[in-house]
Amino acid sequence: MKIGFGYDVHKLVEGRPLILGGVHIPFEKGLLGHSDADALIHAIIDSLLGAANLGDIGTHFPDNDEAYRDISSIILLEKIPELLKESKYTIVNIDATVVLEKPKLIPYIADMKEIIADKLDIESAQISIKATREEGMGFVGKGEGIKVFAVCLIEDFNI
Repeated sequence: MKIGFGYDVHKLVEGRPLILGGVHIPFEKGLLGHSDADALIHAIIDSLLGAANLGDIGTHFPDNDEAYRDISSIILLEKIPELLKESKYTIVNIDATVVLEKPKLIPYIADMKEIIADKLDIESAQISIKATREEGMGFVGKGEGIKVFAVCLIEDFNI
């Protein structure tokens, strides 16, 4: 078994949609980035790639490649199961924490889990997504951005 850790951070700006875990969340600001800036998906991808020693999201989907401009991060996530399969790994579980002041994510977490599980070909029960605040401290607490932490456990399916 191998453990992977992923982290992503994006600035909140006006004029962009807020997409987390593949879910469009109504809010006055969205995340700034080369793709749709879905920080939750990005952190999960990095945790899985890291666990399998396959580099990181930028290795596979560079942010200076126009092919990935404004791309849905769900499309990137869909490519991860094949990379893991080629390396003979299967996902045991994923645990992620989204850190943001607003909006509340509780109404959207079940949908996020379903979307991510579907794209990774696992059960939603293998995914935990939590949200927390920074109580007004730092750039997240001031509503300037969000950050996401993700860990995963994968196992070699040849054992």
